[in-house]
Amino acid sequence: MAKQFMKSGARVRRASSNRRMPEYLERGVDVKFTDVAGLGKIRLELEEIVKFFTHGEMYRRRGVKIPGGILLCGPPGVGKTLLAKAVAGEAGVNFFSISASQFVEIYVGVGASRVRALYQEARDNAPSVVFIDELDAVGRERGLIKGSGGQERDATLNQLLVSLDGFEGRGEVITIASTNRPDILDPALVRPGRFDRKIFIPKPGLIGRMEILQVHARKKPMAEDLDYMAVASMTDGMVGAELANIVEIAAINMMRDGRTELTTDDLLQAAQIEERGMLDRKDRSSETWRQVAINEAAMAVVAVNFPDLKNIEFLTINPRAGRELGYVRVKMDHIKFKEGMLSRQSLLDHITVQLAPRAADELWYGEDQLSTIWAETSDNARSAARSLVLGGLSAKHHGLNNFWMADRINDIDVEALRILNMCYDRAKEILQKNRTLMDEVVEKLVQKKSLSKQEFFTLVELYGSIKPMPPSILELRKIKRLQLQEAVTKLDMTTARNSS
Repeated sequence: MAKQFMKSGARVRRASSNRRMPEYLERGVDVKFTDVAGLGKIRLELEEIVKFFTHGEMYRRRGVKIPGGILLCGPPGVGKTLLAKAVAGEAGVNFFSISASQFVEIYVGVGASRVRALYQEARDNAPSVVFIDELDAVGRERGLIKGSGGQERDATLNQLLVSLDGFEGRGEVITIASTNRPDILDPALVRPGRFDRKIFIPKPGLIGRMEILQVHARKKPMAEDLDYMAVASMTDGMVGAELANIVEIAAINMMRDGRTELTTDDLLQAAQIEERGMLDRKDRSSETWRQVAINEAAMAVVAVNFPDLKNIEFLTINPRAGRELGYVRVKMDHIKFKEGMLSRQSLLDHITVQLAPRAADELWYGEDQLSTIWAETSDNARSAARSLVLGGLSAKHHGLNNFWMADRINDIDVEALRILNMCYDRAKEILQKNRTLMDEVVEKLVQKKSLSKQEFFTLVELYGSIKPMPPSILELRKIKRLQLQEAVTKLDMTTARNSS
């Protein structure tokens, strides 16, 4: 009977049934580079990674070492996971995916065993891409965490380092990891030989946002005259995940209203919901609406006088749930305001705009009837004034050559107060000159609750008293070029007259 059982093939069937399927293999990955937009020149780097798989032999024949690890760095939501899937999809290789937090366990040896299992599966199913999401969960610098938990994390990281070394230059398994905290990673992890390429993926620019919106709108019923440029301009600073959510919110609102097409207004309203939150539908008194309108109109009227702040997209006094009562959206230069390249004059202009609501409250209601509606913008102005002083941009140059200023705090505060008073008087002067414009903008806001860019600037042209903007560098160059051409023409005419 035993011999008959052995001849029946039962052992063979049992062995095949116990064969483990790849645990970390992600099936059905069908993402291409056409599904990922807003990359710019980063796409060239990623296309080269695809060539490592498709033309690996050509690289090896010419002595080029194929990198074993690629580190994708960037803020949350820019599409790092999607890019890793697109690399695997374009190359047509297996995609193994795991979050670094799955390596972290309180039990000794579990994390290291998972690392070994992951790379063993990748080796057995090569060529393949191993994608480790949120690498900083396990890749923090060793020795920072004490106790058994820290020892287990360090052991897991050591095993990961060994596994990354094992694939150096072979081109069969390439590790792609993503993180938004590259500054806290262990130096041994990010050195060349483990992660040879470090690709930083920034937030998309204007053209990138347009491309991302178009990708996510492929399967949606979009109107033929939809203005992607207008929506991209309104979503400055947003990443791909937020833009995808905007399209989804607009589609849901379209279905709720019983319409069949998505319009530009749908996407613009969805962008405001994504940025500021849902509308608050509570009833408010007419006096409350007017007070909020004065607050927002003051910021807009003062801002339109300054070159870096004059590009106002819209004004609204529609309150958002859990947020401020009103909002003035100003399209500002990203390099100046987000990356710390503000000039002294631009910073003073910013302080003046932040103090405009306080000045308007005093002009329209008097000192005895002041409210706290302007408290947040005044805090912003105070913070900016101290930054201006500490940065050495004030008249007394505090902070320029003094790194420890504990004994000069009072002097710094006095100088900051002087700057605040100067900007406050400047804001009051602008508002007094534009009293008619303020009244018109407030009336329109109370009636319509929102003003578009075109509506606001129409009022500015009709009722505003705006100081002329100083000429830009390009305009000055153009003027000098014309003057030079005129001088050369006169010289030629004089020479021709004398020769004749």
